[in-house]
Amino acid sequence: MKLAYIDFLETEKGYKAGVLVTDEMTKPLEFRITQDVQIDELQKILYGEALENILYKEKFAVELINALHEDFDVLLTREKFLLSLREEIGKPILYIEKHDPFKAIDKNSYKITNIADKFPPLVVTISSQDEKHLVSLAKKLQDIFKSFNILEPFN
Repeated sequence: MKLAYIDFLETEKGYKAGVLVTDEMTKPLEFRITQDVQIDELQKILYGEALENILYKEKFAVELINALHEDFDVLLTREKFLLSLREEIGKPILYIEKHDPFKAIDKNSYKITNIADKFPPLVVTISSQDEKHLVSLAKKLQDIFKSFNILEPFN
């Protein structure tokens, strides 16, 4: 199973994003990064709290994913709002986070653990559109998680 990771960063020069495609042993196969996108104060005021959501989805995510030459099976993200990109990219998207024992796991989420306790437990969440694929994708990630920290590319 090939994994694609997408992440975003705010720098002194602006905003940028990157996407990394790996094999199931998390060996990098392809990496793409955007140029810095500068946002001025007026744009920050006009867009308000929606700025990053719009910027990440409309400017970065779709553009980066469409530029990939390497195919992938699932997109992993730390931004839950990107689950709504499912239609645009035509692939399942999993929001991935460290498991919080005080937070309920909803029906579109699945907890995965590292049997050897080498890595903290994770929770993956899928869009309701792909709910039927959640368990099979989570189990494939669980197998990868036995040997490799699937959050590592985000660090």
